[in-house]
Amino acid sequence: MEMAFQTPPEHTDYARMRDLWQAGEGLGYSAAFTFDHFVPLNPRDPREAPGGSTHGPQFEGLTVLAALAESTSRMDIGVLVSGVTYRHPVVFAKTAVTLDHISGGRALFGIGAAWHEGEHAMYGFDFPPVGDRMQFLEETVEAFNLLCGPDEVVNYQGRFVSLTDAVFEPKPVRPGGLPVLIGGGGERLRRITARHAHWYNGFWAPWEWSDVNDGLDALLERYSRKPSDLKRTTLVFAELSGDEAAEARLISTVQGYRGGSEAEARRRILVGGYDEMTDVLASYAAAGVDQVMINVRPNQTLAEFVAFSEAVLPAVVEA
Repeated sequence: MEMAFQTPPEHTDYARMRDLWQAGEGLGYSAAFTFDHFVPLNPRDPREAPGGSTHGPQFEGLTVLAALAESTSRMDIGVLVSGVTYRHPVVFAKTAVTLDHISGGRALFGIGAAWHEGEHAMYGFDFPPVGDRMQFLEETVEAFNLLCGPDEVVNYQGRFVSLTDAVFEPKPVRPGGLPVLIGGGGERLRRITARHAHWYNGFWAPWEWSDVNDGLDALLERYSRKPSDLKRTTLVFAELSGDEAAEARLISTVQGYRGGSEAEARRRILVGGYDEMTDVLASYAAAGVDQVMINVRPNQTLAEFVAFSEAVLPAVVEA
């Protein structure tokens, strides 16, 4: 199984993110991600409950990704993920291909249907009903794949996306174009994924992934694709400090979002000793997950990240 990590660009500074990315590349991670929001998703103080204040520093995810791409040379890079409502589809496409050239062909096109209604209200972004957002997502991905394809001029007409004699240069560096990564959980989103995407990211627990993969495989077959055409990835929350109070807060947060018992929460996140963390990661691998992305929150130090990686990655990646 491959290992990746995500550094949320909230309550942090660029130098810390750069140091984490450069260390992560040297430690053997295969990919690294930011996220794409305009306000923090979590409070500044990790002792506070999530979902409260959105005050505090928050970098724009795609800009900081370009700088982090320049500071590394091997890992795949992307956002996990951009909300389809945040930018015009061609702006998304042009930014993604520019990132691909900056990174030497390592960029992913990470996109989802958007969910943060409060953020949309705050800034005046349109927040259509979920069915419309799903349609917008599918049209955006279809248009993106056409723009990145070999045609010199592209025409496309959907409900939300329209291209008329559109030229799009340069094309991606990566042979075959940028992989499209779609993140989310609903059945319609998974149908869109099976038709158009190359990577899928879901927040499923290890014991849920078998059914999810079976469903994805059936959808892929319906659309004349193979199971190997879709990479399965998951984002896993972690507390790397070993602090029991911090671990208890994370467990409680995960229970609030995902439900289940404390024991079930511990089986889907990284807390406790390194042996326990290794066992959790091994359970994701056994469930058919191709890549686990570790959420490295702003309160985690570089030393904690390095110590965790040196202890756990060899057992997981080399297994």
